[in-house]
Amino acid sequence: MSDRATFLRRAGAGAAGVSLAQLLGPAAAFGSGGGDFPDHPRWRFVLVSHETLDPLFVATQFGAQDAAALVRCSVQWTGSPKGSVDETVRAFRSAVSGKAGGIAVSMPETSAFAPVLEDARQAGIPVVAFNVGAANGRVPYTGPDPTAAGRRAAKEVVRTVRSGTVLLFAPVDPSSSQEARLRGAQGGLERSAPLIRLSGDLRTQERAVEAAFKQHPGARGAIALDRAGTVALGNVLKRLGRTLPAGGFDLLPNDLALVDGGQIAFVVDQQPYVQGFAPVLQLFLARISEGTVAPWNTETSIVLRKAEVERLVATKSRFEGSTSRHEYPLRRA
Repeated sequence: MSDRATFLRRAGAGAAGVSLAQLLGPAAAFGSGGGDFPDHPRWRFVLVSHETLDPLFVATQFGAQDAAALVRCSVQWTGSPKGSVDETVRAFRSAVSGKAGGIAVSMPETSAFAPVLEDARQAGIPVVAFNVGAANGRVPYTGPDPTAAGRRAAKEVVRTVRSGTVLLFAPVDPSSSQEARLRGAQGGLERSAPLIRLSGDLRTQERAVEAAFKQHPGARGAIALDRAGTVALGNVLKRLGRTLPAGGFDLLPNDLALVDGGQIAFVVDQQPYVQGFAPVLQLFLARISEGTVAPWNTETSIVLRKAEVERLVATKSRFEGSTSRHEYPLRRA
């Protein structure tokens, strides 16, 4: 079983509030580093995710653990395994009632979280958002701006494709973030672009992508708005032997081979490690400074082209979630 798969299997207990130290065993023992900060309580910071078993968030959990080790605190990973807003809200409420030192929460539907946010405020518990949902700007947020990320992807295609058809691939039932990416891409292209909705397993999506290219033989570019669609797009281009400016989102380490091999020209990466690391440090600073330092917004999406991806494909690291081990220099894949 792969390192990532083993971690996710253990993380199945995360929705019940199991700590990262318990999930990872001896490898999760917190480091002795602490900078030059004075003695302080070993605050417990809780990360509440709407998708606790999403493999993209393996790196997020590593980032949270590493940040906690630096400042001699602890972290807990909890939430909903399958994207349930109600489960996520309940886990958030449990973190508040359990007197967490600070909470980072992903909020796919921000209005549902408003009452618990108020409870946390009254309890004096600092709260930040990560990955999705900045509560209309009222909560400091670490993660991608999906609309800006969509525009970024469009700009990357337009840089090469000055005119002609660009195909857009999006899920049939998109999340709010994926729909925002789509709006950003459509605005960034500044032209009419055929939209193909994808659903089903990978093979079904590949058939839909292939049918779209047959329907639009003159297509000069393509953008997929989610991970599954990006993999389907890359696989089809590889099978057809076509080379055109195509991009996507959120590829896992193994899938980056599609960029390294030239089937996908770029991927917009949301730096999931940073989405765990930065919130924990922000919550710590809010506590150690007694509110003097307020958490801040951190945009995490970046474009990775072949040159950047080559380095990622050649190594394994906690920063991408491809191994649980910390090494320097990074271990070759």
